[in-house]
Amino acid sequence: MSEGLPDTVRARWLWFAIAIGVLCWWLGGRLPFDADARPAAAAAVLGVTALTITCWLTMALPIGAASLLPVALLPLFGAVPMETIVRGYGHPILWLFGGGFVLAQAIERWGLHRRLALRVVGIVGPHPRRIVLGVFLCATGISLWISNTSVALMLLPIGWAIVDRTIAGGQLSPAAARNFGAAVMLAIAYGASIGGMGTPIGTAPNALFFINYQSLVQQGAPPVTFLQWMIAFVPYVLVLTVVFSVLLTAVVLPLPRGRLAGGDAMLHEAKTLGPMTVPERRVACLFAAAVVLWVTRADARLAEDFVLRGWAHWLLGARSEFVPDGVVAVVVAIAAFVIPAGGGAGAGKRIMDWETARKLPFDILFLLGGSMALADAFEPTGLSRSFGALLAPLVGHVHPLLLITVLTTAILLLSEVASNTAIAALFLPILKQGAIAAHLDPRLLLLPATLAASCGFMLPIATPPNTIVFASGHISIGQMLRAGLVLDVLAIGLLVLVFWFWALPCLGVDPDVAPPWLR
Repeated sequence: MSEGLPDTVRARWLWFAIAIGVLCWWLGGRLPFDADARPAAAAAVLGVTALTITCWLTMALPIGAASLLPVALLPLFGAVPMETIVRGYGHPILWLFGGGFVLAQAIERWGLHRRLALRVVGIVGPHPRRIVLGVFLCATGISLWISNTSVALMLLPIGWAIVDRTIAGGQLSPAAARNFGAAVMLAIAYGASIGGMGTPIGTAPNALFFINYQSLVQQGAPPVTFLQWMIAFVPYVLVLTVVFSVLLTAVVLPLPRGRLAGGDAMLHEAKTLGPMTVPERRVACLFAAAVVLWVTRADARLAEDFVLRGWAHWLLGARSEFVPDGVVAVVVAIAAFVIPAGGGAGAGKRIMDWETARKLPFDILFLLGGSMALADAFEPTGLSRSFGALLAPLVGHVHPLLLITVLTTAILLLSEVASNTAIAALFLPILKQGAIAAHLDPRLLLLPATLAASCGFMLPIATPPNTIVFASGHISIGQMLRAGLVLDVLAIGLLVLVFWFWALPCLGVDPDVAPPWLR
C-alpha cells in the first residue's frame, strides 16, 4: 500500500529543508507571545515543524524517517518532553487507520472490492469522467453521516479495483491512465472531506461549533438545529463536489470525454457477476458491522432539545468517550483474524492473516503520528495562541464580508499543516469572544471558520483521507498539490458566496444588525 514512496535521502533537498527550518525558527522568535508562553520553545516547535513538513513535501528523507524528526529534535531543543511528543504516535486516530487498513486488506484479499467496483461501473457507465464523478458523489454522500476517515478507508479498496481494472484493460494512454488513477483517489479523499461539512455530525470541527455555541444559546441566542445546518450547507457541499469533479477531469487531470474502448466488456462483466462467495459475504458482513458501529457510536443532536444516544452511551454512560472510532476499528480488525473465511477458496483460512497484515503502510502511520505530535506541541509552548493573536485584531475593524474571506483563507492554510480539529478548537473560542465584543452575531464568524477548517486539500497530511489515498501509490505529491490548490481556491470562493448569499438568510442572520440577545 505504500508503493511509490521514496526510500532514499535527497541531500540537496535535505539542506533546503534545514534552511527553511532555521528561517522559521528565527521568525518564530519574533511572534507576539502572551505572558504564559515559552517563546524559545515555541520558536523551536515552529522550526522543527517547518523542517519536517519540508522533508515530507520534497521527499528529502523517507516519509517514515522524516516523521520521527519531532521525537528526535523537540526534546533535544528543550521544547517539549519526549513523553508528550510520543502521545501523538499513539493517538486513537492512528488505531482507526491501522484497523481500517486491515479491513481494507481483507476486502481486497477476497475480491469483494472488485465486485463493488464493477457495480459502480455498471451504474455510471464506462466513461472515465463519469466514473470519477460517481466515486466523488458516493464519497460525499456517505460522508454526510460517517467520519471522513472511515469513508476513505471504506472506499479505498473499491477505488483500487476500479483503477486497476481500467488500467489493466489497456484502454487509456499512459498519461490518461496516471491521471485516471490519481483522479479516482482524489475523488475518494476530497469527497470524504467535503461531505462531512453537510451535517452537524459529519466531522469533528462541526461538533466543536456546537460546543462553543451552546453557551450562547443559554444566553438567548437562537439554536442551530440539525435541519437548519443541512439546509444551509448541503447545497454548498453538492455544488463544490460537482463543480470540482468537472474541473478535476477536464482541466487539472484531463481525462478523455468518450466511452472506454473496452467499456462493453466491463459492463458485461458487471452484469454477469456470479453470487457472492462465502468469504465475500463474511467480509461484507464485517464491513457492514464496522459501518453500523461507526455511525451509531456517538450521540446525535437532532434538535436543540432532542439527542439520539449512541451505543457507547448505553454501554458506558458518562464514560462513552472511552470508546472512540479507533476502538471499533481495532475490534473489527481482531475479528477479521478470528472469523473463519468459510468454504471454497476460504476453507481452513481466516478472513485475515498476519502475512497479509504485514503489508500495512507503517510509514504512513508514522506520518500521521508526526503531524499529530507537532500539533500537540503548539498549545503548551504558546505558539497556537500567538497565531490566534495575529488574527484577533481583525474582528470588528473590517467589513464582515472581507473579514470572512480573510478568516476562512487563513484557517484553510493553517489546516493544511495542522489538525482541522485542533485549528477549530483554537480559533472558535477566540472568534466567539471577538464577535461578541464587536456586537456581531457569532454565527457570522463561527460557521465559516468551522467549515474552512475542513477545507485543507493540498498536502498528504492536510486531512486523514488525503493521507489514506496517498498511501495507495496511485497519486504523487505533485498531483495532489496541483489538484488541492485548485480545490482550495474553489472551496473558499464558493464558501464565501454560498455563506453570504444563502446560508445567512436561511439561518436568519443579518450581518449589519446586532442580534437582539446581544443588546
